[in-house]
Amino acid sequence: MTDREPGQEPEDGGSDERDQPTRKASEAALGDSIFPHTDTFYSGPELNKGVPADPLFIRVLSRIEITIGIALFALIVFGVMYQVLGRYVPSIGWVGAGEVALMSMIAMTFITTGYLVGRNGHIVLEIFDELLAGRRLFVVLRVVSAVIMVATSLALAYEAYVKIDAEWGRLSAAMHVPVGTLYLFALVGFLSAAIHSAFKIPYANRPERKLDISEMEG
Repeated sequence: MTDREPGQEPEDGGSDERDQPTRKASEAALGDSIFPHTDTFYSGPELNKGVPADPLFIRVLSRIEITIGIALFALIVFGVMYQVLGRYVPSIGWVGAGEVALMSMIAMTFITTGYLVGRNGHIVLEIFDELLAGRRLFVVLRVVSAVIMVATSLALAYEAYVKIDAEWGRLSAAMHVPVGTLYLFALVGFLSAAIHSAFKIPYANRPERKLDISEMEG
């Protein structure tokens, strides 16, 4: 037994030596994992360090999209929970609850498209990124990717505009809401995606903005 105060670390560093096999084992297990390390806002607080600041228009647009997305998410929760409650209290059952949840989920998917595209929160296939990282061709790759994304978003926005008129006369089964309403969210979302993608082009030689979960906290 050695004389030391409670809570005092041992001077010989014995605990560190005993923990080394465990640390090495965990590092080896992580190295064999098929899932690579992923940085998030919480694991990398300086994730967006060096990224150009968004202009006022982009910040306002993103804030509007997130606010609408939060409201739609609340409607999803309301619709699902009301359906659950209706199973236990049949007298308050409402067939429109499921429709509210379903339409809100579709609308939220559309309205947050631009926000996710602007922060690499969408699904992408990074085939050549690792091969070209640190080279000038990587900037060319990012420019080409952004141009393709702008063209794709504008094409989808046009299709959404066409569907608004085509589907406005068709009403939903329970609440009789025009189905074309969903394509309004699609039109706004894809136009926003085109704007966010176009903003990336002049800054292709600088770090890209990553999805910051703290921005989505209501």
